[in-house]
Amino acid sequence: MVGVTVSANAPRPLPFSSTALTSLQQLAKVATSGVTIICGFPAAGKTTAARFLADLVDPVVLDKDTFAPQLEESVMSELNGNPFDRDSDLYRRVVSPNIYAALLNHAVRVGARCPVLVDAPFLGHVQAAADNGVLLTDHIRAATAASDVEIRTVWINTDTARIRDRMVGRGAERDQHKLMAWDGYRTAVLDSGLAQAGPAVADHVVAN
Repeated sequence: MVGVTVSANAPRPLPFSSTALTSLQQLAKVATSGVTIICGFPAAGKTTAARFLADLVDPVVLDKDTFAPQLEESVMSELNGNPFDRDSDLYRRVVSPNIYAALLNHAVRVGARCPVLVDAPFLGHVQAAADNGVLLTDHIRAATAASDVEIRTVWINTDTARIRDRMVGRGAERDQHKLMAWDGYRTAVLDSGLAQAGPAVADHVVAN
């Protein structure tokens, strides 16, 4: 199976609470087939959760941060000069839908044969599911037409007041733009209602 590759320069994983680890152990019992989508805010603990589950389930792991970063960075550099922009309306309109479509289509194709973990925020999908009054799983299934592949969604629930400290602590380059414009990011993303929508539309919630 394909696991998570961690380079020497990768941000160090954030610690998980014992309660969250217990929830993930229970989740591992049902994540042995199909596609398990681990979503939540950046720095909520998605990658730590994926690594923990990967040790228990031995799945293929698809991480949005490593799926097509050169493509995202080159496109955003051309569009607005900021290769790490993942929050502007321009990114959400031009790049994000296509990256997520490719990620999900790849996940369901592989998930038909072996277990897959997908590690990505999915904030746009969460908002769309909430706006349409449907579960995130149903929204994603409709987007991929994957009627024969089991899909489950997991929201990593973290107090948004802790997100900034987590970003600073992990030291990822992609977080620097968010940290430099923190008040705007907090208003547009963390305080936008997604913190309530995520747990409402996901199949499973892991409190970290």
